[in-house]
Amino acid sequence: MIVESKRLIFGSILGFYKSFFHGFTLVLFSIYFTKIGISLLPYAFLFVIGDGVSFFLKPVIGILSDKIGEKYLLLIALLLSSVSTLLISLTNNILYLAGLQVLVAVSLATFLTVVIIFSLRPIIQKPEKKVSIFGGVSGLGWVFGLLLPGIFVDIFSLKGTFNLLFFIGITISIVYIFLMKEFKYELREKSYPSIETLKKVLDPLIYKTFDIAVFSAFLIFFVRFAIGKLGMAGSIVSLIVAFESLVFGLSEILIGRYAKVETKRMWIKWGALIHITGIIFLLFSDNIFLYFLASGLIGLAGAFIDVWCYSFLCEKIDVSKRGTIFSTFSLSQDLSTIAGSSLPAVAAFFAFSPFASMFVFPLIILFYSIKRGE
Repeated sequence: MIVESKRLIFGSILGFYKSFFHGFTLVLFSIYFTKIGISLLPYAFLFVIGDGVSFFLKPVIGILSDKIGEKYLLLIALLLSSVSTLLISLTNNILYLAGLQVLVAVSLATFLTVVIIFSLRPIIQKPEKKVSIFGGVSGLGWVFGLLLPGIFVDIFSLKGTFNLLFFIGITISIVYIFLMKEFKYELREKSYPSIETLKKVLDPLIYKTFDIAVFSAFLIFFVRFAIGKLGMAGSIVSLIVAFESLVFGLSEILIGRYAKVETKRMWIKWGALIHITGIIFLLFSDNIFLYFLASGLIGLAGAFIDVWCYSFLCEKIDVSKRGTIFSTFSLSQDLSTIAGSSLPAVAAFFAFSPFASMFVFPLIILFYSIKRGE
């Protein structure tokens, strides 16, 4: 229990930083790409390309985690993400940006996958409460990650904000080197990706993919819409998107602590319906209050789905095989970014609202959960 608690606490802190960094770069890159005049389709392509490559690397990350442990993979991910992000600020060439986006996506994919494995591998009893702690703390990292870029850009300029993020990343890496010594590698059963592995995680993979697709589409296209079309200040845009993560993080903790386990079979359906409600407010909003409301509803929906998915995996999957299982499940992060950035872009290309196209994602969740009886 002591090892489990230490892993959960330290892993949750790392998850907080990962979410902070990921959210920060999503908003910062959106602002940067908009400011340097990248058109809509290349703009969407830059978000798709990195996750497309990391999609194929996730199973490899899980295998390496099961073989050599998580400590060194995390350090590599920390350093690579910081360096590649700084390099993005030094170019406006679309090919260079695409290559650097791949490095950022691969490092963040490694970080996410390994942090999940590190934190949740030992959990067996009462998974709802424990995964909600990890998910809630990690989710709160998004609050600061989404909130600060717009504010920092207004204060320090784009260049200064990129430099500041690099400094934060290197500092965290140095601190991590000293703290990582406490955790020892334990021999685990070797397991490899397979069709059987995919079948074990198929339900949560589908739910989480289209859940995060709503968030990705909202984040990527709302930032562009609010700054480019509405002329909002970066700080206001950051407040709106950060509110989603604040609601997500707090809701996840409260769901894990107070929600009755007997109601868990309804969480997926509730999440889908709340997503649909949030998109309706987003689509027909004509004031800042409704944008905040839409953002909060998207966060609440994600909390229900997230707790269900991770508690399901902790209940069903043997501890020794969780590296490969969690890495396979984390494919949802890449698939969701690909779906969340490409479908709205295609809709906009054909003169449809990119926000209206987001209805597809929760409808898939809802119909699939009804079919599966969950």
